[in-house]
Amino acid sequence: MKILPVILLLTFSFKLFSQNKIAGYYEDYFGNSIFLNSDSSFKYNWNFDLASSWSKGTWSYKNDTIYFHVTPVYDTLKLIKENNLFKDTLVLSQDENSGRLTQGQFIGVLLSGGGQNRKPSPDKLLFKKGRLYEIVNGKLLRKKRKGFWSNKKWYPWYFKSDG
Repeated sequence: MKILPVILLLTFSFKLFSQNKIAGYYEDYFGNSIFLNSDSSFKYNWNFDLASSWSKGTWSYKNDTIYFHVTPVYDTLKLIKENNLFKDTLVLSQDENSGRLTQGQFIGVLLSGGGQNRKPSPDKLLFKKGRLYEIVNGKLLRKKRKGFWSNKKWYPWYFKSDG
């Protein structure tokens, strides 16, 4: 009976060690960045020119694969219906704070080119040798890809950075 608590403690400590090994700031050459916190939360950002996107949530790690569980943040949009009646609806928030928007403010949000989940975070990434690899249709993305403004090819994986 005494061996069971020892095994549980060892298993739990190995899991914490692996998450601390993975935790940190990662980026790629295509405007994506992911901050993996040691408390299993994450924040994903994508920036390109004047467009941007973000998402946040929790992550879990199993068999060298990191799984992302996005937690959406909503704003309440006040819509004016017929006969000056109002109706509330939920829309994804542009920032990390829930709030209340008028129709005019919402149009400004749409025109600004930013917001939550415009380019969603990956569902899962493989962690190997300190890098994060995207998995598409069951295959790792390893082949270099061409950049947007030039013909130069870049590695597709995320690498740990000081941020």
